[in-house]
Amino acid sequence: PCCTADNFRVDLNDTPTSVWNTSASHVFTASFRDAHPGCDRSLKAIFNAWVVHYNYLRQVYAKQQMVAREEQARISNLARRERRLQLYNRRLRTAHRHSKSYPSAVDVVQQLGPAGMSSDESEHDVGHGERTYHITRKAWRSATVTATLRMLDALHLRMRYQHQWTATAGAWPHLRMPSSQLSNREPPSGLPKNFY
Repeated sequence: PCCTADNFRVDLNDTPTSVWNTSASHVFTASFRDAHPGCDRSLKAIFNAWVVHYNYLRQVYAKQQMVAREEQARISNLARRERRLQLYNRRLRTAHRHSKSYPSAVDVVQQLGPAGMSSDESEHDVGHGERTYHITRKAWRSATVTATLRMLDALHLRMRYQHQWTATAGAWPHLRMPSSQLSNREPPSGLPKNFY
């Protein structure tokens, strides 16, 4: 048998007729008969009743898995939105700080708004301590605007070092790597033509 009555296990990802689950059904049937010797049901009736109950358990499990996936997707979307907002605020602060050298940068960031910032998808390789985020490219955004944003990211990192190349206190921006993945979000409307 695949399991015992004391260590009873079924595979809710498979059908009741799988080799494992059929064996588990026989274990259940024998255990039920031993626990209830006065039961007037046949072994076949007990077996069939278990299969009906197993199918119910499988439906409940499938629903729980779907809810868990939906909740994980919701949490991932919230985290992505929060990272976009942090990226927007960081770029805007950097643009204000360097507004004399790059006077148009503040206007670029403000007009794009948080919705105009690129999203990123996280990837955490086993064995590496730092999570990597792959930037989803915005096909609609002009190369000039993208270059301005990348320049602000580089300036922000430069600002994080003091004169003797010691880092300032605080959390570092997450590691964002370019990727070939395109964003499927619609571009914000009403931006200047040279942003597209």
